[in-house]
Amino acid sequence: MRASASNVNTLLIGLAFLLVVAGALLGGALVAYRQVENGFEEQLERRLKSYAAAAAAGLSSNALEQLPSGDDPVAVLYRKRLAALQTASGVRRIAVLRRDGSLLLDTAGKPFGSRDYGFANDANELEACFSKGPLATITYSDDAGNLYRNGFAPVLNSSGEPSEFAVAMETEADYEERLVAVRNAMAGTLAVVLFVTLMAASMTARAWGRIQRDLQKQTRLAELAQFSAGMAHQIKNPLAALRGYLELLQRGLHDAPQRQLVDKLISEIGALDRVVRDFLQFSRGSKGSVERISLEQALRPVLEGARAAGGPGVTIDAPNLAALELEVDSTALREALTNVVNNAAEALHEAGGKVTVSAELRGKEVRIDIADNGPGVAPEIAARLFQPFVTGKADGTGLGLAISRRLLRDLGGDLVLVQTGPAGTMFRATFLRETEP
Repeated sequence: MRASASNVNTLLIGLAFLLVVAGALLGGALVAYRQVENGFEEQLERRLKSYAAAAAAGLSSNALEQLPSGDDPVAVLYRKRLAALQTASGVRRIAVLRRDGSLLLDTAGKPFGSRDYGFANDANELEACFSKGPLATITYSDDAGNLYRNGFAPVLNSSGEPSEFAVAMETEADYEERLVAVRNAMAGTLAVVLFVTLMAASMTARAWGRIQRDLQKQTRLAELAQFSAGMAHQIKNPLAALRGYLELLQRGLHDAPQRQLVDKLISEIGALDRVVRDFLQFSRGSKGSVERISLEQALRPVLEGARAAGGPGVTIDAPNLAALELEVDSTALREALTNVVNNAAEALHEAGGKVTVSAELRGKEVRIDIADNGPGVAPEIAARLFQPFVTGKADGTGLGLAISRRLLRDLGGDLVLVQTGPAGTMFRATFLRETEP
């Protein structure tokens, strides 16, 4: 139930993170899109007003006042000029209007004197241009669904004042295709970013879940260590008393079978005592004092113990243990490495077995590799090798490697299984030295 609740909480955190990021991205994209759209509209408005003003500057209000019809030579000349400007500017249509909205000239061919409601509908903008100068309308949609805008500029008289005539210009909102491209690019970018964010949220959620599980595991181990310490203290004294009583009893026995039976009892009490010591060691961790010592001095009793544990047919080789000065909890270091090296030596049952202990210094980290040519660790055990009570030995407590790892982690390092198989096994122990190289 606890793990299920943790998974639900992790999922909710991931979803909340994703929603926040998605909302921020969407809001930012909308703001950016609106700015791009406004930029296109302002650019088109400036262009439309400048074209209308340029067209109006090429017309004479007196000549327009005297035009009798659209076939007049002046009207034909002006219409050609407007058509050339239309081609050069790319606008859709140019016309000359009276103030009341009636047509004088039109590149679209509308008759002289008629009212064109494409421009006349913008009567307010048409009237405003005589007082405010060139201006553009808002964006409209025609019957075909195309967007366009109109622009107006007054034709000035000889004194520079607005006359009763104005140039009207119509152009398509040609930025619509570019806006579609911008929308598509933004949508694609948002989709990619959201996908990447989703993957990141998923990875974060999984990592958070692993952290929670590891924290729960560490909590259980801490509870187990506390319980173990309490139980060990409760058992240790009665065991010592039992051993003492049996040893006293053994002294008064002369019957060989009875003495053998007491020997077995004492041996079993010794095994129980080892379990109790392992429990206490596991619960205490590294709490010794730091001292200055060389690596060779720290490992010498470890290697001697391994030679005794492995027997005469096992070679313990330590080729490069230089006299490296350390400041470390040497007691914790010896206990940690003793468990590993002794396990390696005890695994070599036949003559020709070899354990190699090599050391390497990397900055403040000391790396020690313990390799053997034994049969390797069983696959079903290798995956759980550092968990408490996991062992491949019939008489093992399953706490040795767990203790070693904990001690080395307390020293700022770790213990890992590098490789194992028929060709042998190698563990790597690391810890921090306090003395600068």
